[in-house]
Amino acid sequence: MSDRVDELDDIDRKILKILQADGRTALSEIARRLEMGTATIHERVDGLEEDGYIREYRAVLDPELLGATEVAFIAVHTEPGRFSAVAERMAEEPKLQEIHEVTGEADLLVKIRVRDRSELTDALADLGAYDGVTATETKVALRSVKEEQKLQID
Repeated sequence: MSDRVDELDDIDRKILKILQADGRTALSEIARRLEMGTATIHERVDGLEEDGYIREYRAVLDPELLGATEVAFIAVHTEPGRFSAVAERMAEEPKLQEIHEVTGEADLLVKIRVRDRSELTDALADLGAYDGVTATETKVALRSVKEEQKLQID
């Protein structure tokens, strides 16, 4: 099975790179940079959105300015066969930034960013009380060297 990225041509890749760097870039500016018509760029961006390559546009907020300075990664162990159900339930919790089903001893790896240790303690108590969770193991980040959502587009 080939990746859907193989369906993209060079122009689509360039458009994605520009929008990933700054989602507020005007279509006319993209057209200027790529030496193409604005209508053509508009059609291509619409197609990229419809095909799901572009999921959403949003602002990237500074967590430190907003006081969310504590980052933790939580390995979650679940009852056999329950990890997907637990993950789906956890996905409803807005404080959890990422939830991944993983291999290894734990079943899930969760990322959370909170204001302080007491908020983390409360969140851990909540996660530990989920039906199907048997144990959690938490790693608190001392410093975040790189946090990135950008994807490399070749």
